[in-house]
Amino acid sequence: MRVDPTSHPQYSHILAVSAAVLAAERDTDASITTLTRLMGTTIEQFADAKLPAGFAQSALTKLSEAITAQVEGRRMLTEAHKEYGRVAKILGASDDDWGPSWPCPSSGNLAQPAKRTLKVAA
Repeated sequence: MRVDPTSHPQYSHILAVSAAVLAAERDTDASITTLTRLMGTTIEQFADAKLPAGFAQSALTKLSEAITAQVEGRRMLTEAHKEYGRVAKILGASDDDWGPSWPCPSSGNLAQPAKRTLKVAA
């Protein structure tokens, strides 16, 4: 049975928290991408400048640590997202009831990548 989400007493609160969670996830992914790009750019530019590899090693090690910390933060954010979904269900809001109005991926899909259809090219 579908429930009209706009009549839910915590509708605006659920949407506000959901939007903030999704923004944090996007920002975390963007940060990981940016740090990774910085690492690649460092390696390329030091090589193009014909500088010894050791000159950049300390910076690369720190970047590696930063990326690892960001990935761990992303894992924890995913866990928090699941907890928000649990709270929403306790409040009587769920993807099952709200259908396409549900503001985030279903909790069952958080840990599994989207399935892609492979096509054979001739």
